[in-house]
Amino acid sequence: MKTTYTVSKRIHGIKQFADHRVFKMRGHNVLKRFIRSFCSARMAETTYTTVSEGNKFLDHITEKGMDNKSIINRFDEVSSKYNEALGSVDYMGPRTLATILAELHPSGRENVRVLDVAAGTGLVAIELRKKGFVNNDGLEPSEQMLAEAKRNNLYGRYICDLVGENTFDIVNDTYSAVTMSALSLEIFKKLPVKALEELARVVKPGGHILMGHYDFAFDSEVLKANFSSLEGRGLWKLIEKRPTPDFTQGKHGDTQFYGLQQSAG
Repeated sequence: MKTTYTVSKRIHGIKQFADHRVFKMRGHNVLKRFIRSFCSARMAETTYTTVSEGNKFLDHITEKGMDNKSIINRFDEVSSKYNEALGSVDYMGPRTLATILAELHPSGRENVRVLDVAAGTGLVAIELRKKGFVNNDGLEPSEQMLAEAKRNNLYGRYICDLVGENTFDIVNDTYSAVTMSALSLEIFKKLPVKALEELARVVKPGGHILMGHYDFAFDSEVLKANFSSLEGRGLWKLIEKRPTPDFTQGKHGDTQFYGLQQSAG
């Protein structure tokens, strides 16, 4: 009887300890979510006029360790301030992509159909239009970011989707070019082969895929291996890796652009 009582007591004690640990973990997670929501609310109320303020905004939306759902939620929460914050750090990515695409298409730009991936609020579309590219669609997973682009009538088609392991609702060989500027770093550095194959699938042979980001983002071993996979199979070929000084003020970037060798569909 004594042995049975002692074992039962120990089991009860272990259960209480486990329940306490679970409660603490849940409480910790609730606290983390509260802090993140509070920070997002503060970000949405801030007026961004300095580089320092803009960098704080960027740090907030690029926090390490977030999963895709958390990343999308964060962009939803700060969408109304995105353009203002990016303007405060003189974000050069969209202008660089538009300039390079204009070099690749010296004429007939009104007939060039472009898919802007990670379209956000449409900053790339604004720069493309300045260069005469007016036939642009936007793909973006954040509904609120896409709503900002819709308010300014920046795209022909608005596709709410994430670049990843999924298949886009887009017909093969639809576009002459894909642009992608500053896809969320946590997503970009782990882009699977499937994601790159999807970008290639929707672009016509002879078309182009242009990607701009901070220079260190391209150092991801996963990304380099997956880029090489498509090149090794003859789907695309790297045309140029062009440095982008001050991708955002004080931080350098690169733009890589590829030529499509064959249909990936």
